[in-house]
Amino acid sequence: MPRRRRHDVVAVAIAALACAAAACQADSGDAGCQLAPQQTLPGTPLTLLANARLDQVGGGYFLLGNDDTALRWGAVSADGSTLTGEQSYALPSEATALYYAMAGLESPGDTVLLGYLRTATSGTGAELAVLALPVDGSPPSAPAVSAQPFPGGFPAATSVAMISSRAGMNAGLAWIDDSAGRVMVTSLDGTGTETTAGGIATSSAATPPFQCLQFSPGKDDLTVVYFAAATGVQVQGGGASLPGWIIAETNEGGSVDSSTTLAFTSSSSANGCAQIAPTQAGYGITWRDGEGYWLANYTAQGNMLAGPYLFASASSFGGASLEPPLSGLAPFGTDYGVLLSRPFDVELWRLDDMGDRHPGALIFPSVDGVFGQVSALPPGNPAVPSMNGLVVTYADYTSASGVTPATGSRIFANAVCY
Repeated sequence: MPRRRRHDVVAVAIAALACAAAACQADSGDAGCQLAPQQTLPGTPLTLLANARLDQVGGGYFLLGNDDTALRWGAVSADGSTLTGEQSYALPSEATALYYAMAGLESPGDTVLLGYLRTATSGTGAELAVLALPVDGSPPSAPAVSAQPFPGGFPAATSVAMISSRAGMNAGLAWIDDSAGRVMVTSLDGTGTETTAGGIATSSAATPPFQCLQFSPGKDDLTVVYFAAATGVQVQGGGASLPGWIIAETNEGGSVDSSTTLAFTSSSSANGCAQIAPTQAGYGITWRDGEGYWLANYTAQGNMLAGPYLFASASSFGGASLEPPLSGLAPFGTDYGVLLSRPFDVELWRLDDMGDRHPGALIFPSVDGVFGQVSALPPGNPAVPSMNGLVVTYADYTSASGVTPATGSRIFANAVCY
């Protein structure tokens, strides 16, 4: 198969439609990857949550999630072998569209922030209320604060995002300001109060609509990623503004330190959120749309972009509606590991930097092929991406889907490729 020419202009990236579909690849083997280590956490109300999310705080992790009646959390050791301090807090009756993260009053991760949308206390519009909960499960010492107003009314649940920072003292908060046509980002201290009143705009060039607002592992304390239908970058030679992905690196104080725009002629819409991976040179990014799955590489020095490369077509999965979600991305030297949550298993595909797939796939364990939402992070500090691996966790059920109470355990594994 001929090698595909790299494109070194961010504004224009021609899709090379070579034999990169899953059907063109050999299915045998593990792509030179393995699980090291692999841990199994016993089933508890927290570990069996389908929506539990793994956040990195300092040298360890916190697992957070909710079951529609309570917010649950606990600390996970760096190797995933132990869960300690499992606690819960009953959700307020007025709570809708839940958001949560770790923060600190006296030390990193000593506070859990529970955010939720409610009718504004002023009586006009809506607001994000944030309740600060001691990590040890003791009652909160103060009522919820009104962290962010939404005078236009209740925003869509997906237009607000919250995450723990690696430093563990302030949490990240981002939201879409449709009226101003921009994305805002700030941070919340251990009381749930905004550290930068009103937030910081990540992009004033983009215009609505925005999609897939999320926090992601990146180079700074907090990294915001979202899709913009118009990035402000023009097609080479003039013409309409291109769509693409925007990566905003934000410090724990809530200020944007840098913003990177990856505009593509080949991606007119997003079908699920992008996964990014910081590299020594810049970023890797993968996403899916109606055509299939794409990989691109951005090099900050010289503002160079390679790709996007189509590495699996939608037709190889039976059509765009059957494309499995992307759950993670990590650099492995000059290669990438792409994590897919398939209907009955979790798989890591290994791609070179031009989207060519290595034979085989690393299959993660599951007793019956029934598992919850996959949460994945690079180990250690993503700002120093020399460490090889992708930490992956998910609830693995022995009970049938929808059965209550659920039974099973939680898988915690670090995927590495050589």
